[in-house]
Amino acid sequence: MSSSRPSSSATSKDSFASLFEQSEGAGKRRRQYHTGETVEVTVVAVAREAVFADLGGKQEGMFERVALSDGEGKLRVAVGSRVSAVVSGVDSGTGQVRLTPVVVRASDGGDGDTSLSVSSSAAGGAPLLVEGARVKGKVTGIERYGIFVQIAGTSGRSGRGLVPTAETATPRAADLKKHFTVGQEVEAKILNVDETGKIRLSIAALRVDEERGQFESYAKAERSGASAGGGGNDKAGKPAPRNFGTLGDLLAKKVKR
Repeated sequence: MSSSRPSSSATSKDSFASLFEQSEGAGKRRRQYHTGETVEVTVVAVAREAVFADLGGKQEGMFERVALSDGEGKLRVAVGSRVSAVVSGVDSGTGQVRLTPVVVRASDGGDGDTSLSVSSSAAGGAPLLVEGARVKGKVTGIERYGIFVQIAGTSGRSGRGLVPTAETATPRAADLKKHFTVGQEVEAKILNVDETGKIRLSIAALRVDEERGQFESYAKAERSGASAGGGGNDKAGKPAPRNFGTLGDLLAKKVKR
């Protein structure tokens, strides 16, 4: 009776072939990055002097921490933050990819931190743009479809954004040339930066954020006063209510629940 068990030689060949295929697969998954290449990454770890991001395919890239911090040293990202970046170099020995941030994307669950502003990148390149950031700038052009604003601290097209007509906080069908002038200083919110670098700004969204903040401060004071006074009618020490408009009316419903 002959045995059907494969020979040790055949088994070795099969094992070698399997390892070779796995090695081939790993090689295909590992990308080669080049200086100047644009990538979209997700922050996976924050260290004392560096921020690490997932490049996909079990590869990581590294930012200098200072490049993702504001002027006061506050880090603008956290684990899970999405960042558009440019490859600034690749270590020939370790293959580690060094990154320069270009845009910090707004989080999926929020509108971004409107207290942030644009500042120069640590790598000396274009200033870092943060979606959701409050920025200042000057009007450089007025068109029927919106106004162009050069963000403070930037130069050229990489720092010039468009405030569409609907985001200018002007009446519908208004003549924008009657509301804005070239050279006028304005404040706006960065709504998003697309894959080609085009910046979309909003003056209206910034005002909504301010209004929401004012109302929430007033609502908090109302709740604190009601708690301290046992729910009485004494209004002493409470801020006077303001006209919060449509947004205020909607938010008021939540407070009354």
